[in-house]
Amino acid sequence: MTPSLQDLPETVRLTAPGGRRIAYCSYGDPAAPPVIVLHGTPGSRFEGVALRQAAKDAGLHLVCPDRPGYGETDPIPGRGFHRWNDDFVALLDHLGHERAPLVAISGGGGYALSAAQAHPERVSKLILACAAVPGAPRGAYARRIPVVKWLNRLVRWAPVIARPMLAGTGVFKSTRNSETHLAAWPLADQLIMREAEFRKFSELDTTEGRRQGMDAAMADLAGYARPLPEPLGSIRVPTVFIHGEEDGNVPIDVARWAHAQIDGSELRPIPGGGHLFLLMDADPLLRELA
Repeated sequence: MTPSLQDLPETVRLTAPGGRRIAYCSYGDPAAPPVIVLHGTPGSRFEGVALRQAAKDAGLHLVCPDRPGYGETDPIPGRGFHRWNDDFVALLDHLGHERAPLVAISGGGGYALSAAQAHPERVSKLILACAAVPGAPRGAYARRIPVVKWLNRLVRWAPVIARPMLAGTGVFKSTRNSETHLAAWPLADQLIMREAEFRKFSELDTTEGRRQGMDAAMADLAGYARPLPEPLGSIRVPTVFIHGEEDGNVPIDVARWAHAQIDGSELRPIPGGGHLFLLMDADPLLRELA
């Protein structure tokens, strides 16, 4: 079931220490304790639209911020996933909570992992849903579909081509929804990507995500080629990987590798699930948050 775009939530803007602006949206029950959800690459606070009804039905409060340089959140100079760590603390302080579960979808993985390393006392649980992991070995990406492999190579080799390709603009606007492009994805994702409502949602999310340009998204993709400064084994918060077995964007072997690095972490494979499985079935995530 694809998300409805009716009645988008209010955007809340807070001022973090130092004067930076952070924007976020809330989904579900605002009276419940918050769950921080990080969007993919490129993406925005509107990615939570996909989980809105599920959050409401489950009585959860999902807080989805724009990451630095996306949507209406101010960028932070430099590179590295650690740049979001202070935003995480500022957001929790603003919400009046000492700690919260932290969920990362796709390209949000590096930011969530870094925050869990830097501020374990403020993360009650770390959930990585089809999430990318910095420094994963090349072999873990063997099952990645060719178009995504080329995009990640072009980010480093030919950024002038990668920018419009990642944004889906220019010549790539017409190819994004072409039959050839869609056929490259796993069947589970094709079924979602072919739906008109999903295409509207995707356009809303990515358009907002690139409001400030593509610098943040380009830095994200380049950053995943390098490991985090601290090893994954330093993570000491309860960690769960939820991953579609047929994911062609971030293959499940990435999650298997990362799971082996973090003592006590758990892996929940989704049989037949693709990269977008949460749009069809949010139950695997809801069970971890119950």
